[in-house]
Amino acid sequence: MTMPDVPADDFAHFARLMRLVASQTRDAASQVTLLFVTNLYQGELADLGPDGILNTAQHYTRRQADEMIRSFQELGVTVEAFFDERSFLRAVVDREPPRSGRHEIVFTTAEGGSGSGRRALIPAACNLLELPVLNSGAHACSLARHKFHANAVLKQVGVRVPDAWHFKDGDWVGSHAPPRGARVIIKPTYESMCIGIDDDSVLIVDADFADFVRERHRRFGQSLLVQEFVSGAEVGVPLIRLGATYALPPIAFLRANGEPYGTRPKTFDDENLQHDVSHALYEPPHAQLRALREAAVLAFDTLEMSGVGRIDFRVDADGRAWLFDTSESPPPVDGTAYAMAMKSIGLSLADMPAVWLGACLLEAGLISGVAPEGQFAARD
Repeated sequence: MTMPDVPADDFAHFARLMRLVASQTRDAASQVTLLFVTNLYQGELADLGPDGILNTAQHYTRRQADEMIRSFQELGVTVEAFFDERSFLRAVVDREPPRSGRHEIVFTTAEGGSGSGRRALIPAACNLLELPVLNSGAHACSLARHKFHANAVLKQVGVRVPDAWHFKDGDWVGSHAPPRGARVIIKPTYESMCIGIDDDSVLIVDADFADFVRERHRRFGQSLLVQEFVSGAEVGVPLIRLGATYALPPIAFLRANGEPYGTRPKTFDDENLQHDVSHALYEPPHAQLRALREAAVLAFDTLEMSGVGRIDFRVDADGRAWLFDTSESPPPVDGTAYAMAMKSIGLSLADMPAVWLGACLLEAGLISGVAPEGQFAARD
């Protein structure tokens, strides 16, 4: 899959395509019921408890959930909200199909429970019940959230990824361990939002490394990804699939004062407690920009993601982009890399839910007239 040979910073046609999708979505909105599934949290955030990893940082407050609901209602969509997976499943398993002319779409951010595969529950149920779901399907949700498996698959298709090792059930998978002297980062395998990442997560493999890994494994209560750590700019590439996969302008993740993370990781405290994070357009030379966006499109399509997503890289001092994480469910709220990327090409925050919902309507055949070909479309 390649992109046409046009200037990598020319997003004018792409913005027109997204406006067309948003317009068609608004026209169809009165006939759409959005079944919104999420998890809520209350109280202070933490990423570790007595029994291991806590994933509540991946949930939303009621205020945040209400803001997302209103953003879709303002399109003219009817929204039914469910604040856990069980209530949603009880409601839809024996639900009568919508009356003629109406359409039900499921939008889920839910990931209750723990361990692998939890993001796949609702998309898998929707597949069984023939309910279109925004964003990715069950397989992509499960694969993208297993950091070691995603790394291995992407390496196979030629995406540049750091070397990685998997520590599970008290031992190295396949008896493969990182070599002495390597600089690595240790992460829980199944989490996002920097859960489990702190100032001690990056270290040199030495004589005490095995004890450190075993202790992290015990504390987390799940398997570990140990990954070569790449110093450099941290960059996210938002993507959307509108018949073909399109990469939006890349966004740099910076500290609140505008400094890059560089030689240190972005930690749970940075992201969730100290809010020591800011965003800026990432504007490298043309060839680097093109390579970055091509790698993001290849990763998105290889993992069979759909709707919207974000692919994260570290860009080293030589300008090489190393893919280190994938997000199949970026948050649909302001102050995010996705929102900044859309604003940078002239779309508003109000356009974001319209375009996201439109991606699902287009894939389900409920809107039409949007050609997949064009600049920065992924094409065979």
